[in-house]
Amino acid sequence: MKIKSAPLRVDFAGGWLDVPRFAIHGKFIVNCAVSPCVSKKEWPYKQNSGMGGSAAWELLKGNDPISEELKRTGWQDPAIILETGLCIWRSGQSPVLHAKYNPDWLNGLMAIRYTGKTHITAELLQKPRDYRKIAMAADLAVKAVELKDTDLLGSAIIRSYLVQKSEGMDELPSVPDCIGMKYVGSGHGGYALYLFPDITYRDDFVKKTPESLPIEPFFQCCKT
Repeated sequence: MKIKSAPLRVDFAGGWLDVPRFAIHGKFIVNCAVSPCVSKKEWPYKQNSGMGGSAAWELLKGNDPISEELKRTGWQDPAIILETGLCIWRSGQSPVLHAKYNPDWLNGLMAIRYTGKTHITAELLQKPRDYRKIAMAADLAVKAVELKDTDLLGSAIIRSYLVQKSEGMDELPSVPDCIGMKYVGSGHGGYALYLFPDITYRDDFVKKTPESLPIEPFFQCCKT
């Protein structure tokens, strides 16, 4: 499959449960495709930053969207990039879509900030982390998505972030009026996601914060 442009993604909760060896039956990964999109000529994001750029690049080159190598470090990136929208996936050996939603209720509410350092997911696989708490945060995110509840989604994101901090990630700077923040992807660098209750707060954050970027949910009803 060869495409000319692709969204990247942010994960709200359940990250690592898409890695086959860490899968938990009956649990979920919740993520969302986002724009601006990338292409071979246009790439507005930092590299090795946790947004699924490696998977997007492979897709742009026409390679297998979910190769064995990508499955080894988690299949959620190519899965959501190809599916688009706001998705709930079943944790397991390969992508199984549990539910897909139009994420228009998240328009104007998300931004990312670069933390100043890159990371490589493959180097973080062996770090100890609490997969049970990761799964609990994802359960809360599932409810938030089903209800289109922004505050509840913010709470799920914060729960995910608390697990990240217990893994040893640096504390993110507090942001006024932010209702949820976490490192995207495997963390320990790359981008951090910030969720706001209103576009005014989001845009004010981007205006005042260096290395930040507004992002929007990306949704296609039908894949081509």
